[in-house]
Amino acid sequence: MDQDVDHHWFGFIYWSRDDQRLTVPKRYGWGRTLNFARPMAWFWILAVPAVASMTAYLSGR
Repeated sequence: MDQDVDHHWFGFIYWSRDDQRLTVPKRYGWGRTLNFARPMAWFWILAVPAVASMTAYLSGR
């Protein structure tokens, strides 16, 4: 899958239903970004802050 196709990029957000990868290399700079067309990307967006919040809450008890 060619991730450099402009119609898959919306600013820094990558959205391609045809691309099965969860993460793709960023267009500029280094690192990776999520493929927001994949349902698992939304799970990570919600799960990581939830786990961090729960950890902070439980450690304060």
